[in-house]
Amino acid sequence: MGYPHEPHPKETLILSKHFGDAGARSYDGWVKCGGYQALKRALAMDPADVIEIVKESGLRGRGGAGFPTGLKWSFMPKERRKPHYLCCNADESEPGTFKDREIMRWTPHALIEGCAIAQHAIQAEVCYIYIRGEFTEPIAIMQAALDEAYREGVLGGNAMGTNRRIDMYIHRGAGAYICGEETALMNSIEGRRGNPRIRPPFPAQQGVFGMPTTINNVETLVSVLPVLNEGAEWYKDLSLGNPKSTGTKLFSVCGHVRKPGNYEVTMGFPLGELVNDLCGGMRDGRTLKACIPGGSSVPILNREETEACLLDYEGCVEQGTMLGSGGVIVFDDSADMVYQIMRLARFYAHESCAQCTQCREGTAWTVRILERILRGEGEMKDLDLLLDLSEQMTGKTICVLSDSCAAPIVSGIKKFRDEFEAYITGAKQPVAALT
Repeated sequence: MGYPHEPHPKETLILSKHFGDAGARSYDGWVKCGGYQALKRALAMDPADVIEIVKESGLRGRGGAGFPTGLKWSFMPKERRKPHYLCCNADESEPGTFKDREIMRWTPHALIEGCAIAQHAIQAEVCYIYIRGEFTEPIAIMQAALDEAYREGVLGGNAMGTNRRIDMYIHRGAGAYICGEETALMNSIEGRRGNPRIRPPFPAQQGVFGMPTTINNVETLVSVLPVLNEGAEWYKDLSLGNPKSTGTKLFSVCGHVRKPGNYEVTMGFPLGELVNDLCGGMRDGRTLKACIPGGSSVPILNREETEACLLDYEGCVEQGTMLGSGGVIVFDDSADMVYQIMRLARFYAHESCAQCTQCREGTAWTVRILERILRGEGEMKDLDLLLDLSEQMTGKTICVLSDSCAAPIVSGIKKFRDEFEAYITGAKQPVAALT
């Protein structure tokens, strides 16, 4: 995304405070910014106490599921009969989402610090940072920061002079969307095909290499730093009235807005204000039509729902969607929703690992039907067929990839059915080239 936008008065810059500051990339620069103080505090505490502070803060996973972070850490066995592992999910493959790569580009030591705190809390000596292979610049910056951290004694056999071993390794992915799913990520680290695993056993019981494992997203781990530095109560007070969704969140905004980019706001911030105020609204002569607030895998909102939606976990559910990864995709009135939904479905069909029949067959057939409608060859019964396929694809597979394909289809037909019918009845000209 290049350099970030000028901060807006309504933004709360905590995670993104040093975006655009190349000096913050180095160890010395990060220390000048107050870096590694949270890690020092954590290493002086009992691991159970670190977990308790994160629990009290209300921090929830920022990768999509929104599971309480401290609670996830507490699932790890208390005894050390087996090695424990931490996996940092830096795959960030969700269409519309581009926040984690910015964290790695500008504040790589923040991620290293967050990983080290989590390792201490769950008693894991080793962390694998799984980065999407296309992120060539973030990978190079992260590797340079890791090398610095080892040279400065932050990592290694005597981390921060505590006589504890904390090791980290970068594992470069090969560009498979499915490897953003935590069990597929673990298979990939082990050198196997990135197929999701059936659960149970859960990662805390049997994860990477068969050992107890915790998987956290980049933004989640970096969000631990202000919790340790400022305290759980301070972090909870950032939220706009919802005690179940605390702290700040990075939102990646793209599409038909004047000022796309990454925006950090407090949980509960109105989606309408984000789009129309912070992002400058629609282009000249255009009006807001629809919005996907949490990456391409969540249900689409129409204009009225977008303007009523609050950006926290409960606020999005109230409007019939999910906060997800925070990838906000905005459509103005020029958007062809049938075509856009087809493109999303095509992405999921391409990225399916093909392990589950409902996903392998369902996503492929969904694309064929949508393409048929766009060519002007569809029938009204195709809409019922798409809804039926979506029902068969939801909640019936090992992972949620097929659910992700179904979500925009079901919400799209419900809210923009007239556009589908226009292609079927011939009121709208067929699309000649389905690129």
